[in-house]
Amino acid sequence: MPDDETSEAQTQGPKLYGIGTSVYAERADEILILKRAGGAATGAWYTPGGVLDPGETPDECAVRELREETGLVPTGPLSLVGLIPMHVYGADSFLVAYACDCEEGEVRLSHEHEAWRWIEPREYRDRFFSEENIRKLRSANEDVGQMAAAVRNGLDDYLAWREREREWRRLRRER
Repeated sequence: MPDDETSEAQTQGPKLYGIGTSVYAERADEILILKRAGGAATGAWYTPGGVLDPGETPDECAVRELREETGLVPTGPLSLVGLIPMHVYGADSFLVAYACDCEEGEVRLSHEHEAWRWIEPREYRDRFFSEENIRKLRSANEDVGQMAAAVRNGLDDYLAWREREREWRRLRRER
């Protein structure tokens, strides 16, 4: 006979997750980060991204969010970097993380952001998502700290992906 927990899970159906995107917009070995102007993460620096609209695919969302938040469009294909599980705005979610070249255009911010800058990815990770910073965030607000830890994990995945891409390109040139 199934236990109460199993029976409850079967009657409720599968757990649903929110889906959003994050874009590592690359230019000259740097990525674009944006300073949030409002909401739960006011003042924090994050990559462009947001929640999927109904009927939209993750790659369509990534391109739309990049354009809406920065005025930029990819100058090359989107590359899937990974999935970032996180709890944000009261829901369990996944961010679908992409990287793309954005070699052209000037950044034009939306109302959601108050500043932007290009930054070397490892500097971004170490400056804003160090273990010490995450500990401080967790002590002030556990949810914000967990979100920052998820972003750091996503950055680690991106940095590993970036190294694999560079090695792959190097090997292709040597052939």
